[in-house]
Amino acid sequence: MLPRQPYRGPARKLVLAFDVGTTYSAISYCILDPGEVPKIEPVTRYPAQEHSGGNSKIPSILYYDSNGAVRVIGAEARQEHIIEKAQEEGWMKLEWWKLHLRARNLAANHITDDDIPPLPRGKNAVEVLGDFMQYLFRCARSYIEETHPSGSNLWRSLENRIEFVLTHPNGWEGPQQKQIRLAAVLGGLIPSTEDGMARVHLLTEGEASLHYCVANILASDAFSPGQGVVVIDAGGGTLDLSAYSMTLSPTLIEEIAAAECRLQGSVFVTRRAHGLLQERLSGSRFGTPDVIQQMTDVFDSTAKLRFRNPEDPSYIKFGTVRDKDPQRDIRNGQLKLSGQDVAKLFEPSISSIIEAFETQRKAAGTPITFVFFVGGFAASDWMFAKLQAYFQSLGISFSRPDNHCNKAVADGAVSYFIDHLVSSRVSRFAYGTECSVPFNPFDMEHRARQKEGTRVSEQQEFSETFAIRRYNQAACNQVEVGIMSYRGLLAKPDWMDTERNTSKIAEKLTPKRSAEGSTYYAMEIKVILLFGLTELKAMISWEDGVSHQFPVNVASLTCAFPAQEHVGGDCKIPSIICYDPDGTVRAVGAEAMQEYIEEEIDDNGWVKLEWWKLHLRPRTMASSHVTDQDIPALPRNKTAVQVLADFMHYLHQCAKKYIEESQANGADMLRSVEHTTEFVLSHPNGWEGPQQTQIRNAAVMAGLVPDTPEGRSRIYLVTEGEASLHYCLGSGLAADGFQDDEGVIIVDAGGGTIDVSAYHMTTTSSFEEIAPAECRLQGSIFVSRRAKTMLREKLCGSQFGGEDMVSHMAAIFDSTTKQRFGNENDPAYIKFGTIKDKDTSFNIRSGQLKLMGSDVATLFEPSAAAIIEAIEEQCHAATKTISTVFLVGGFAASEWLFIRLQNHLRPLGFGFCRPDSHTAKAVADGAVAFFLDHRVSARVAKFTYGTRCATQFDRNDPQHKLRASMVVPRPSGRTVLPNAFSAILTKGTAVSETKEFSKNFITEVVDRSACDVITTEIVCYRGDSPNPRWTDSEPGMFSTLCNVHADTSKVARTISPRRGYAGLQFYRQEFSIVLMFGLTELQAQLSWKEDVSASRDLVPRCVILMHV
Repeated sequence: MLPRQPYRGPARKLVLAFDVGTTYSAISYCILDPGEVPKIEPVTRYPAQEHSGGNSKIPSILYYDSNGAVRVIGAEARQEHIIEKAQEEGWMKLEWWKLHLRARNLAANHITDDDIPPLPRGKNAVEVLGDFMQYLFRCARSYIEETHPSGSNLWRSLENRIEFVLTHPNGWEGPQQKQIRLAAVLGGLIPSTEDGMARVHLLTEGEASLHYCVANILASDAFSPGQGVVVIDAGGGTLDLSAYSMTLSPTLIEEIAAAECRLQGSVFVTRRAHGLLQERLSGSRFGTPDVIQQMTDVFDSTAKLRFRNPEDPSYIKFGTVRDKDPQRDIRNGQLKLSGQDVAKLFEPSISSIIEAFETQRKAAGTPITFVFFVGGFAASDWMFAKLQAYFQSLGISFSRPDNHCNKAVADGAVSYFIDHLVSSRVSRFAYGTECSVPFNPFDMEHRARQKEGTRVSEQQEFSETFAIRRYNQAACNQVEVGIMSYRGLLAKPDWMDTERNTSKIAEKLTPKRSAEGSTYYAMEIKVILLFGLTELKAMISWEDGVSHQFPVNVASLTCAFPAQEHVGGDCKIPSIICYDPDGTVRAVGAEAMQEYIEEEIDDNGWVKLEWWKLHLRPRTMASSHVTDQDIPALPRNKTAVQVLADFMHYLHQCAKKYIEESQANGADMLRSVEHTTEFVLSHPNGWEGPQQTQIRNAAVMAGLVPDTPEGRSRIYLVTEGEASLHYCLGSGLAADGFQDDEGVIIVDAGGGTIDVSAYHMTTTSSFEEIAPAECRLQGSIFVSRRAKTMLREKLCGSQFGGEDMVSHMAAIFDSTTKQRFGNENDPAYIKFGTIKDKDTSFNIRSGQLKLMGSDVATLFEPSAAAIIEAIEEQCHAATKTISTVFLVGGFAASEWLFIRLQNHLRPLGFGFCRPDSHTAKAVADGAVAFFLDHRVSARVAKFTYGTRCATQFDRNDPQHKLRASMVVPRPSGRTVLPNAFSAILTKGTAVSETKEFSKNFITEVVDRSACDVITTEIVCYRGDSPNPRWTDSEPGMFSTLCNVHADTSKVARTISPRRGYAGLQFYRQEFSIVLMFGLTELQAQLSWKEDVSASRDLVPRCVILMHV
């Protein structure tokens, strides 16, 4: 990781980086505050996004109406109601439009303008880019305003101090860079002034990716000085390769070979797939252009990214379970393709990368030892595997950095502005100007130029003096010089004209006479080239008593799990496991969602297990809307703990593989920490001691740790609420959210539970819980469950009303419609079949079911109401005033839920926002931060904890009188009442981490051997009484959490006998129950006197979660 220094600028400013890609685009930003260390953040939320993991990219798609006006952009363009409206009103869908801007000198014999979707009438590519950047700018503003507390005020303080870093492929040159700057003006990012233009910084995607790798994954001890590194940025349109010599301590990075660019990005794999499908399905009823296009779209979004092995078939899931054509390998709405055929689609792109790498390796004077693979196309496991085999055969380390496809270029672009790591670059071509020279028959070269391949530092100037002659004085008022690039293979090399006003010096010129007697005027100028930055700067210099240099305002030259499919890279996988009939795990996570798994389930009787975590829920939680019968049944002879163990084992394997692939020398690093790894496992606020015990047992069964005291000590448990708090603090939001001794609430809205926790900041680094945590069983899966019931009712009597079709639609609702839904005034769609599937009486058209937005809103309302109720209860119980509410978790991706809560909370005076990457990694990142930072120093007991006991009978106590018939005599002669409850720790008590709660107890026995062991139970009271005294008054409110045993045989032998009633001999033993409650787990211990010193039995330990 790159250590950064605090920002030294005089005032706050915002750095915005746009990575506009052929298929997907991304935004990253950094707020620079004087004296603060800069932190780069991605924009992870855009309108109409559907990925529950949070996504840093959106599709580069626009819709224009017939008048050339932009109607919809990005993920919104993929909404079904937009597609329907576009068809009805004749809108034009624009994809891959960035290729219209490509440099024409790029080798591209496999593509022409006719192969790219045409631009709308009256629109050029620069105007489209301007429209798209304007949209990105609006998204950035909306995200910052929603994500940061007091976001609107923050934006107002920044909007006139924004620096833009705009990236482009390595192969783009002066004309393309000029178009980018013009588009920035058209998009309203900057004014068309010199000051405005100065706020736009252009950068190659290759160098941006290098900055990302250095800033995030390269460790100084992994590099010896001057080692060669190549960064491969595999995007939608281009493959960009950049080579550098790198020393990290101190940082010295220089480009060592000219950057390479190939037009063989992922869109060309999709294009070849379209041709394959046309050929395969010719003559089939599924071979029509519309169905072929639908299949191509599915291949592009799923099959292409999932493809991993040419020995395995690949599937395109395009229709319903009723779509079949066995002769064409179509079954259950899936087309089966040979893995070998799919592999051929990738081969030209893989070959292009290898060819470009070899070109750079030959040109570089430094041996290449590391290659990093980034970009959206790098998400392809097949691409990675093929390239890994190639580079490893050369002895070169090859890896994909963290979030490689999600945000490498956008984050790296911000890093470029902040860190500015590259000190010199290599010119790709020769640059100079055309001129006339005195004829010399012995000299064939008469051009002042910068030679191709020259290494250029950032401050280095290349200049040549020229004489200009004009035949009249007025012609000297303007100087025009053509800056030319020579590529060696082009018949007509490009040039850019520049001109500067030299009228003042022209006035001072004196006429001269030529040898032929004609009059002329002469002046000397210098043409200066500066090439050290990412753009070529050309200047003209002359002397008129003062030296003048004028820059030329012309152009400038220039993050994974198996089977994941999201182009942006996703930090989450589905919690799904497939078992065969023998109970053996066959597929987990995203792999369990691959199309061939459906065949295995049908053919071989596999069981697909979802929502299994709910089997572990405490039965004490309010859950009248769900029973065990509502949750998918576990496989035969499998317990929920065993399923959890299988899943944790898979996660552990994924983590190890990921570290090996994404870190330099990852395998060696893993071996060094194999036996010292600490595991932090999170769980809902409502899980208690039994669930925590199950988690620990599952971790042992999964092989995470050995079943030893040392092994179990490496497991740490934390509630999802507290993990989310640590995440919010780590994301830099605490500064504005925690202030004036006020509290904040963290709402972690997940798949199964809604966890709500309240905290306030006592010092800069310490926080206390200020209300008992809340937990509701109203997560996002219950929205899906209600949707399935609604679909069953709506489609009753339709040809699509069978249970198989209802389940199919419900699954699609869960993965797309639910995430996209944002406005109850707009219809929602479930796209479940082909364009041939229709039933207009049930609102089904072109394979889409249309639902009223108001009906969909009712599916969400119970969950929203549960969150509001929990927030109100926390506000009522909190010991501090609540000022801000943070919404995190997978369910927080729902735009409808966010707006619903925002509309309720903001009128009440609450600040309300979703932190950065809220859905992708809040709990997981926060759990690590819990281990590292340990910020919460006190927590609040949700319930009252104590033990059952007998209490001495008091005939004057009304409650004792009611129980007089239950009096029991003791050996000492005392009379006691059973069923008493002795509270040790009462509900609502704030407990610091080191504070102990204890209470003394005695036991009387006739037989001394009964004193060899003390056994007592820890009991939890869940009722509302502030002083519960009797377990028989509310028997349903008391539950035994665990039993604690202590070996007291040594002290038993020293106890002296006593005489009690009627001279009866008995023994009295005194002990204390001690509860320590400050950590996320409750520890229960027994204490007694032995040889004058107090002893405690620490093992076994009773582990109880304090949050419910």
